[in-house]
Amino acid sequence: MAKAVLLSRTARIRLPKQDLWSFLADTDRLNRNIDLSPVHFAPMLDRRRKGHYSAETRSYGRRVRYEEFPFEWIEGRFYQVLRRFARGPLAEVSTGVRLHPAADGTEVEVFARIVPRTWFGSVAARTLLARTGIRKTVALARALELHIRDPQTHAVPALPPPEQLDAGRLELRTAQLSRSHDAPNLIGRLESHLRTASDLEVTGMRPFELADRWGVDRMQLLYVFLHAADCGLLDLSWSVLCPVCRTVREDAGRIRQLASRVHCDTCDIAFDTDLARSVEIRFDVNPAVRRAERARYCIGGPANSPSAVAQLRLEPGEQRSERLEVDPGWLRLRCYQVGAPVACEVGPAGGTLRVECGPGELRVDGSPDTDGAIRLEVDNRLPGEALVVVERERWKDAAATGALVTSLDGFQDLFPDQGVAPGDEIGIANLAVLFTDLSGSTALYERIGDVRAFAFVQSHFRYLRDAVVRENGGVVKQMGDAVMATFADAREAWSAAASMQSGWDDFRRGHLGDDDSVALKVGLHQGPAVMIDNEGRIDYFGATVNLAARVQGCAAGGDIVLSRAVHDDPEVAPLLAESDYRCDVFTTGLKGIGEEQTLWRLRRP
Repeated sequence: MAKAVLLSRTARIRLPKQDLWSFLADTDRLNRNIDLSPVHFAPMLDRRRKGHYSAETRSYGRRVRYEEFPFEWIEGRFYQVLRRFARGPLAEVSTGVRLHPAADGTEVEVFARIVPRTWFGSVAARTLLARTGIRKTVALARALELHIRDPQTHAVPALPPPEQLDAGRLELRTAQLSRSHDAPNLIGRLESHLRTASDLEVTGMRPFELADRWGVDRMQLLYVFLHAADCGLLDLSWSVLCPVCRTVREDAGRIRQLASRVHCDTCDIAFDTDLARSVEIRFDVNPAVRRAERARYCIGGPANSPSAVAQLRLEPGEQRSERLEVDPGWLRLRCYQVGAPVACEVGPAGGTLRVECGPGELRVDGSPDTDGAIRLEVDNRLPGEALVVVERERWKDAAATGALVTSLDGFQDLFPDQGVAPGDEIGIANLAVLFTDLSGSTALYERIGDVRAFAFVQSHFRYLRDAVVRENGGVVKQMGDAVMATFADAREAWSAAASMQSGWDDFRRGHLGDDDSVALKVGLHQGPAVMIDNEGRIDYFGATVNLAARVQGCAAGGDIVLSRAVHDDPEVAPLLAESDYRCDVFTTGLKGIGEEQTLWRLRRP
């Protein structure tokens, strides 16, 4: 076997390191932009090779097969990947990028280590591979610099080929979207994105991720995407992600098409489909508007795992020490070859995280540091390879989860077929449920007559719905004078309840004058629930829904009653402490609930 060929090229780019990292870490887009061919990937089934893929592509007209090892990276600093070939002129190719801070920007180093198998492989490494991979990557970094400095003149990446875009249909459906939804600035951004972005950026779109990139409100952009799907500008789909590695394991156009249980070949685990924990909505440009190629050019790069700040592959007995740049908060450490992940909290002072991968156990301990940095020390004591991942506990921060989207008011009206099939059900790990009712409404009918009383009740439904919608919830159903609404989290449910009660007196006076005999009762609870079909509409059942209804039954009028699950929620507790509500705690038995419940009654002073 010939001697290894080492190649490297550096360039000074006048951009912040994070801007360059975000661009270069998207290796799927990068490989396409440097004119590599699409690759077919299949996970290796050997338990000892977790994170490895069998890959097949074409190069210069010839079929090429190789084993792709897991990428290694430290966010913002470097990434590299090893590819090993069973036959042909090359035995191994290891490529990567390093970023170094510089006085006026960032120094980019693109490098490769190539082990030729033949004389021809040695020549090819120094000519074709160097020119194709390294030089083009550096050229793309320079193009990004020009684009950011003058986006009107320099575009990265280039426009899609004209034959892929039906400009007339894009304009027609964008106009239809503008008529159905009032958000001209966001609709304009979306149209420009669909017209100019790469194929990879108009497939599998995550609205919250794009909103953060564009600096716009997340929920407003999500609503634009939903209405765009209704107009045929976009297609929506549901992605089921592995709870461990966070890669997509299943896609479906409708919720009812999702399997109730999914297997991750990479992690070798099976898990239940859950709208709150493993399902998110994604969007593709409609193929009638633009044909976007969905071929895969790279599968394991850092951009594919945005929550991971580090991924390291260690040989048996190997030790590594790396410096991390992370904000204070919770991190999750896991090793593919060892059991359950371990969570740890990093403080503002930094510290050292020591990770030991041993048979059947992942040991993690830490100590404070003096310079505010995070140092990761990893020791592989396994008889085989160890793949260690450090990730932020924040997948849901960037995901429009199934639980959130399906609870939005108006979602069922836009997409009446986006529910579970009759007789089926799908789990939701956590759902906040709000019930309301009116006290004194029966006497109101007798006092002012059926017509006026009925008009008041209908107006009160609209008043409550407005409060629910403002907090990104949805009204599930109306029952007599009562309302059931759901939210993805308790914080938004509490805010909606507080808004209902704070404005109630003004609302009531506007309809009934000085008659203060009708009061609003509100109850909140959160916990696991099950989505079902109820005559073609989304509905929920389970112990959480039952308890929420019973909690509301303890309200007397003009109050909000909270269960312990809501009162103690870490995002609700600070809001309660800052509010001017009077709080009384009491314990009571609830019909159909075995144990007595501790509840909190809140009233405005």
